[in-house]
Amino acid sequence: MNEMSFLASSEQALIDAVLTALRGDADMQAAFGTPARLFDHETDAPVYPYVMLERHESSAADRVNKRGLEHTLHFATYTRYGGVERAKSLLGVLRGGVERLSLTGLDQRVTLILPTYSDVLRTKSLHVLRGVLRVRLYTEEV
Repeated sequence: MNEMSFLASSEQALIDAVLTALRGDADMQAAFGTPARLFDHETDAPVYPYVMLERHESSAADRVNKRGLEHTLHFATYTRYGGVERAKSLLGVLRGGVERLSLTGLDQRVTLILPTYSDVLRTKSLHVLRGVLRVRLYTEEV
């Protein structure tokens, strides 16, 4: 497999695996519904609270004798109720789901999952709070 096809297939496979695992997580379902309302821009009118995968960056991270990728995922939680305390709680549920991720069926091995940044912000509407979680994942070809 050439470098470009490895990158493209690996990126989408990883995103699909992450979204599937998080949607099936019991804590995520308790906070965001069953299945968990976790979107990758599939809906224009989600029900609150919900999570959106807003951005996915990847770059080559070659290892000795292995091809690898460094992925940065930008998630956002959105809530209209419960104020900052509820927004932080939802962000904590998402972070816990990420830290429990068990990804299978990939043509790559996940070597590290590392939440690197989180914050809660008010949106322009002032009634909606947005929690931000940035996660770095490192993978290598198997």
